[in-house]
Order: sequence, then C-alpha cells, then structure tokens
Amino acid sequence: MRTKPFADYFFNDTPCVITIGVFDGMHLGHQRIIDETVSLARDLQAQSVAITFSSNPKMVSHSAPAMPALQSRAELEEMLADRGINYHCVIDFSSDMSKLSGEEFIALLCTSYEVRAMVVGDSFRAGARANSVGPSEIRELLSKYTSSAYLRVIPSVVKDGEVVSSSLIRGCLLTGNPDKASGLLGRAYSLDLRGASVLEESLTDTSQTRLLFDVRTLGLLLPKAGKYKVRATAEGISIDGEAFVSENRLALELPVRMIPDGITFLGA
Repeated sequence: MRTKPFADYFFNDTPCVITIGVFDGMHLGHQRIIDETVSLARDLQAQSVAITFSSNPKMVSHSAPAMPALQSRAELEEMLADRGINYHCVIDFSSDMSKLSGEEFIALLCTSYEVRAMVVGDSFRAGARANSVGPSEIRELLSKYTSSAYLRVIPSVVKDGEVVSSSLIRGCLLTGNPDKASGLLGRAYSLDLRGASVLEESLTDTSQTRLLFDVRTLGLLLPKAGKYKVRATAEGISIDGEAFVSENRLALELPVRMIPDGITFLGA
C-alpha cells in the first residue's frame, strides 16, 4: 500500500474505487467496507483507495464528544495494507474543509479522482452538518458529477443485538469490558506504544520487571483504570504480563527485560 496526499494529481486519470471514513478502531463494520472496496476494485480493474481524515470530523464539529482514538495512524495503515487497500489518502480536516456542503465535498472527490465506484456504510454522511448528504443523495450526486460511477452501501454489522460502532467500543473499554470490545473489533484491543515516553524503568538483576508509560501524547484510549492481562510485543517477540491502568498512565510488569512497541489486552 502507498500513502498519497488527498487529491494528488496521480488520481486524475487513475480509475479508483473509493471508500471514505474515520475507520477508528477498524472494527467489524469497517472491515466489511474495506473488504468490499478491495473486491470491487479488483472486479473493475481499478485501484482501491481509502480516504481518511487527519481529525475526526464529528469531534471537530462537536457533534460527538472529543475522545482519544482507538488506534494510531501507523496501526490504521498496517490494517488497511493487510486487507489489500492500494492507496491511503488523508484529508487535512481544516476549517475550510469542514465548511464544505455535502454536494461540494462529493464534487471535489469526483473532480480529484477518476471515480468508478464508491463504497460507504449505511450511516455515512458527508459535508458540514447543516447540509450534509447521505447514501441516497450521494448516489444522485455521483451520476451528476461522473459519467458512470455508482455507490455501494454496506449495511451495519449487528452483534448480539447491537450495531457495531466505534462509540460502542469506547463505552465497553471505559466501563472495563475489554472482552466485549474485542468481540466488536474482531481482535483483542491493542495499544501502540511506539511513540510513548517511558517515565520509569525498574530492573531486577537482568530482568525488567516494571515500566511506567506516559500515554497522553499518544492520543489513544486507555481502558477503565484497573489491572489487566496483556501480551507485549517487540521485534516479533511476544511476552505475557500484566498492565495497571490509571489516568494517563500505564504500568507494565513483564517477566523479561523488554521495551514493548505495543500491548494487546487479554482480559481483566
């Protein structure tokens, strides 16, 4: 997978199947959208393009409360690449961009990319809140601004009677239910520590027993304060240990000396 700026000139004459979203957490619903985008691009002999945002539009517009992300930018790109996306483009969600109407945003997409098809979830909306557009309007706008592009709408994933969403996953983590969050994600919840600062390191002989991280600079969501079983990874090596979560702090106890690049929560 390659990363390119949004509306890079490369896409002017490159047939594309586009999907757009925040994809926070890359949960089961997101995975279905991404997989359909990749499959459809192959069918149409086009490039699959995932367009995301530098900031969560709903949180910027205050239509949703500001919350830490469920994965880092690096993790998102790894997940997109693993599922077969060809290109990842990031919209700098500036003040000017946030003021575009739904139609203006779709028109910008269609003039910046050679769109053959677009894939979105059934709850997707584009444009400023006051004049946003959803799937039915987007379908009409694609016929207006392209010669033949069409829209494919993917139904939400429902698990145990609940619609899978990033906000539901956050709620599970913040109430101390990482097992349910993992079920909605389709994998155990993980925390990317590659940019975290180690505040304290305690050693016993040659074994590293305790690490204290300041995770505020990561912008990633910590589960509810408490003790958790975790699996720490570094350079392809995995070691089970324990994590102690408090506000903005993460303490790890591991049986070997290791500075992990990430941890996976195995349960409370």
